[in-house]
Amino acid sequence: NSLGLPTHTVFQGQLEPVKWLFQSYFVNNVGDGEADNITRANVPYDGGTITVIVPRRNNGPLVEIDGTFGLSVQYIGWGPTKELAAFRKINTARNLEQFVEALQDFDVGSQNFIYADVEGNIGYFTSGEMPLRADLQNDMAPDGGVPPYLIRDGSGTLNHEWLLADGPLEGQTSPYQILPYEEMPQAVNPESGYLANANNDPVGTTLDNNPLNQVRPGGGLYYLNPGYSSDRMGRIDRELQKLVAEGGVTLDDMAVLQSNNQLLDAEILTPFITAAFANATAEGAWPGIAQFALDPRLPDAATRLAGWDFSTPTGIPEGYDPFDDAASLPDPDTAEIDASVAASIFAAWRGQMIRNSVDATLSAIGLGDFLPGSQEALRAVTYLLTDFEQNQGVGASGIPFFNVPGENPPPTPADARDFVILASLLGALDLLASDEFAPAFGGSSDLEDYRWGKLHRIVFDHPLGVDPFNVPNGGGLSDLGEGLPGVARSGGRGAVDASSHSARADGLNEFMFGSGPARRFIASMTPDGPDGEEVIPGGRSGVFLSPHYADQLPLWLTNEYHALTIGADAANQTEVGSFRFVPTQP
Repeated sequence: NSLGLPTHTVFQGQLEPVKWLFQSYFVNNVGDGEADNITRANVPYDGGTITVIVPRRNNGPLVEIDGTFGLSVQYIGWGPTKELAAFRKINTARNLEQFVEALQDFDVGSQNFIYADVEGNIGYFTSGEMPLRADLQNDMAPDGGVPPYLIRDGSGTLNHEWLLADGPLEGQTSPYQILPYEEMPQAVNPESGYLANANNDPVGTTLDNNPLNQVRPGGGLYYLNPGYSSDRMGRIDRELQKLVAEGGVTLDDMAVLQSNNQLLDAEILTPFITAAFANATAEGAWPGIAQFALDPRLPDAATRLAGWDFSTPTGIPEGYDPFDDAASLPDPDTAEIDASVAASIFAAWRGQMIRNSVDATLSAIGLGDFLPGSQEALRAVTYLLTDFEQNQGVGASGIPFFNVPGENPPPTPADARDFVILASLLGALDLLASDEFAPAFGGSSDLEDYRWGKLHRIVFDHPLGVDPFNVPNGGGLSDLGEGLPGVARSGGRGAVDASSHSARADGLNEFMFGSGPARRFIASMTPDGPDGEEVIPGGRSGVFLSPHYADQLPLWLTNEYHALTIGADAANQTEVGSFRFVPTQP
């Protein structure tokens, strides 16, 4: 049309009108001396004042237009949903049956709900309306080989549509067929005596690395998600099993569990590093790996990794570690320093190992622009190592991923594996001693200097993104040092105390983390209500000059808690200030 905007989409050769949603933007004229001087912004039609809505896509928007092609988003949340009603019902539920009934109104967003009551019942439920796809339901396979977690065909050429519902299920709001409640992941009073979840696969649909081969009871593929996190849950489940076997779980046990910073992937992969070094020093070792034994740093690194408990303390006096006194941080002891050094070496090795196996191999065959994500790449390396006896370093594609070009005599698959492992370890040590890492380690080749807290740092970013609103350098905390933004803290990729970074990290500031528990909470459920403790990473006030802007952060950084206040009477007894908002009269 004359505005240059689309008027129709094409589905199976038929034109279907789109809708235009007009939006206005207003800005305050800063600096003119007049408060709240608001004027309409002059944003053109093609600059964002019109959103193009596609009715067929549950009234979802076109997010990109390129000539005659567009990309739209279909999402349950574009239609009417009833989450507020769900929470109202949850807050007044008196038993498990009423709680489950309330969840039927939680329509959009897959959330994990944990239930406990005074009768001793516990339950786990996932929420959300999960749409059924025509090809997965009727054809038992993704049409055209395009799974639902990739961009799918919207023209009707392929059978990628959400199925329309003949009649809504109880509590359903969307007009599409959805997975019935009874098929959503859930558990009540499990035999184990406990429930745990850490964004892991709740029912095991991805355990065989194929999320599209489970069958629904009534037919069709049972699809939830292409992948999940697993490391944190692996550690949590192991620790809970041990506690249950020893007689039960206390609040102190849960606080310690929430502070756990041991890396499960390190526990799995470190033995391959130490075994590779042992092979390199064995009599008759292949020359390609025997050379690594000549570098004095490698035996030191292998020894440190062999004695590591996979924990990740900061190892520096300025670092925040579990249950430190935040007001007077202690010096690290020898065990903490040793674990800290091992954590730095392993984290640097992990990134080099991915680059020297998965990334290098795929780049060599022209796929350098299509490398898998960090988590997928690490999963591939883990599979290649843990199943080496079967796969000999060859992926499902038939491509070998442990490659040593130009060596004579040629290595066996095991020698090639060990070569890549040890070359990655040497590369990691070179990296830590490099000029780029000099702000942390001063160019040192002494492994004792590689303290994890110099790398594993966090900045609590304010939406404005500038100091002093950021913490640090606001909130009473300062950057660790020149070129080292943030505060040093224990943790790492896949730790229970969430503090992950990219598995490919190989830069000075790439081992930092930017998110973690938005709220830590532990409680004992009693007939009189929860007896609990909590902490948030900041404070109750968003006003920078308030004493409560970041007053809980020291507790959060050291895995401490404060008492949870529940109810108006308790809140009134402990309040430090209050605001009353009263509507103005017309």
